[in-house]
Amino acid sequence: LVKHHGKHVYRLDGDNLRTGINRDLSFSEADRAESVRRTGEIATLFADAGVVTLVGLISPYRGDRDAVRKRHEDQGIPFYEVFLDVPVDELKKRDPKGQYARVESGELKHFTCIDDPYEPPLSPEITLKTHELAIDESADVLFRRLEMDGILEGAPKLSPPGLPNPDGDEEVDLHVPPHLREERTREAMGLPKVLLSDLDLNWLQVIGEGWASPLKGFMREGTLLEVLHFNSILVDPFNLTDNQGVHETTTNFAGFNPNRPPNRVSMSVPITLACHSYTKDAIEGSGAGAVALTTQMGEVVAILRDPEVYPNRKEEIITRMFGVVDPGHPYIAEINKGGDYLIGGEVELLDRIRYNDGLDQWRKTTGELMGEFKEKGADTVYAFQTRNPTHAGHAYLMRSAGENLKKEGYKNPVLWLSPLGGWTKEDDVPLDVRVKQHEEVLNSG
Repeated sequence: LVKHHGKHVYRLDGDNLRTGINRDLSFSEADRAESVRRTGEIATLFADAGVVTLVGLISPYRGDRDAVRKRHEDQGIPFYEVFLDVPVDELKKRDPKGQYARVESGELKHFTCIDDPYEPPLSPEITLKTHELAIDESADVLFRRLEMDGILEGAPKLSPPGLPNPDGDEEVDLHVPPHLREERTREAMGLPKVLLSDLDLNWLQVIGEGWASPLKGFMREGTLLEVLHFNSILVDPFNLTDNQGVHETTTNFAGFNPNRPPNRVSMSVPITLACHSYTKDAIEGSGAGAVALTTQMGEVVAILRDPEVYPNRKEEIITRMFGVVDPGHPYIAEINKGGDYLIGGEVELLDRIRYNDGLDQWRKTTGELMGEFKEKGADTVYAFQTRNPTHAGHAYLMRSAGENLKKEGYKNPVLWLSPLGGWTKEDDVPLDVRVKQHEEVLNSG
């Protein structure tokens, strides 16, 4: 904790407490309760000052420990009850002070687990059977939990140990829960409609499934300007500077928070939704506070809340995004085809976006992928993405990358194989053929 993580650490136990602050206490039930209470109060003070406090106190009574837990929780301080679940016979072997011998001789009375009870915790945060684990193994269990909860560094982990958090320290899934789908669909039928192009639908899927986290919708004007000028956005997921959700509120150039958000998320590509003047007029005239997003086949796929309509400054977007003005570039052509206005706002997807092309089974949300990594016990993930058919050279790279990661100490590196779809050249092998090749790679292990 000190050497590798730079933490301030203090240890509280009977040895350094009974020589001073607890020297007036015996081993009676009442005095043990008071000892635990005092120790708990000291621990909260240390923890409140940012010190990781290790308490190695014998605390036999459940109610005393629960009272200390509540004192921590009331003050918003993380608390971990670590149950060392070890047989008494093993404890006797580990007795450096000869206490058990003194108990057996009758010299010591009221000794926990012998002539006094021990009430094991009902739901400890961590259980360590230290008679079955090596010291390093026990420590690893503790460190993994502290890492997951963001105690050692950064934010609490939303992904399995060893894998990074989603951008912005927030997992995004914008699909309407099944029990609300019918209600939201009825609501959408009465809202102004915004027609989506094929590209808009792709971006809606990217946003809704969490691939653009921490975005929760099409970019508002302030967010777009951050992306164009800084290739990133500032975020405050834990509201440290009163900027939580800043990208989900209507842009107000006259009222920016003077406190800068603490974290920056890489975001170099504008994710916008264009519309024409008649759609703008319909939105502004409806007073509904939301719009329904509709495919070219007339299917309502999402609701966009609190729409913010602002000018589509195409030339500024194109030049800042690409550094050139080339009307023949396919993406630039798409931007130029868009209307003169952009619509920003947060989205709710009424259902999964499906393409019915035989490949939908492979289209995972970020949450689904993280679930698979966790199920497979991945301690790291390495990705291989190719537009071309899989060949022997690719297979060599995949195998050797996994072997190299194991040499670096990873126990279970998992390969994420990602075929590149989307726009391809006329002479490319069709996507479905390439995916079938990828399936064979997966089947072969």
